[in-house]
Amino acid sequence: MIGGVYGTTLIYDVTDPVHPRLQCRMLNAPAHLSGGNAFMYLDPRSADRTNIVLHWFADGNEGPAGVLPAVTTKGAWTPDGTLSAYTVRLEPAGDNPAGSMQVWQYVQGTSLLIGTYRIGIAGCIGCRFGLPQPVLAMSPDGQYLVAGWLSGKGSEPLAVYRLSDRTRVITFDQAATAFWDRSGHRLFVNGLASDGAGGFVADPAQVWTPEAGLTSLVGAGAWSFLAGLSPDGGQIVYTASADAKYSNFRVYVYEQKSATTRMLIDKLRTQALFVRNGWIWYLEEVVCGPSTSTCGPWGTRPTGKVFALQLSTGTETEVSFGVGENPVMQTTEVNWLPFTPGEFWPAG
Repeated sequence: MIGGVYGTTLIYDVTDPVHPRLQCRMLNAPAHLSGGNAFMYLDPRSADRTNIVLHWFADGNEGPAGVLPAVTTKGAWTPDGTLSAYTVRLEPAGDNPAGSMQVWQYVQGTSLLIGTYRIGIAGCIGCRFGLPQPVLAMSPDGQYLVAGWLSGKGSEPLAVYRLSDRTRVITFDQAATAFWDRSGHRLFVNGLASDGAGGFVADPAQVWTPEAGLTSLVGAGAWSFLAGLSPDGGQIVYTASADAKYSNFRVYVYEQKSATTRMLIDKLRTQALFVRNGWIWYLEEVVCGPSTSTCGPWGTRPTGKVFALQLSTGTETEVSFGVGENPVMQTTEVNWLPFTPGEFWPAG
């Protein structure tokens, strides 16, 4: 499985989800699994292009798998390498004090501009899990691309583009987040609204398809933080607070087949993500004491422990990592880098 910690890609062997083995750690190098034996990643070290590199797990050998005709650290591509997309950051100018981002399509040796969006002025005082990362994700069938970045004041909302003619087909609400289903071009959309105090309150999750547009998702609540999809596409796991103070956190799972939502465990837990079918990792949190300095204004903090929960039994077990392989990272006394869900498995 592939996970991420703010700019760092982590690839683990989770054959045993309680005793994982870190296979690779990459800084600013997006990666996609190419099956069970290899993965592809971006190597932007050339002066005028970014190579797509194929890396084999068994022996560590690498070889070329494609190229993007620009220096970039954000890209998406189909498994066969025939279609790619990438972003190029532009410097601040005019009405864009933080700069802007161009979104490009690359097919049959030709780059085509899809669109451009403004970058916001980053600021997230009181945000529990920080700002989202830039979104650039191709639908599993290669027909659509979702792109954008909820990056603070002045940023533009996510949009979906049809790649056949580079047409923008929908623009979501200002603070929406989104991720694709495991097949086809079905997009899960989690809308956010301002809470009036500098943060956001999640609206009930929805789904978008070009055929039906944006529709409600029966039985789904608000996927407040860091929603992620299971490998088989049947479940979504996320973090939400049981109160309005962003402190009484629990993890929940939405079952698509039964259209139901349930709490996984009635304990203080956050940042849940699937690592394989039937298995979830999440972080243990504790309420800060009066003398605790490593705590934000929300009153809880991670302990550094990662727990695995087996859905079929409800059993929770602390994950045992090798030395230096724990993904939970602390940057300052009060800031812990979010352990975020991502695109863990190849489509199909």
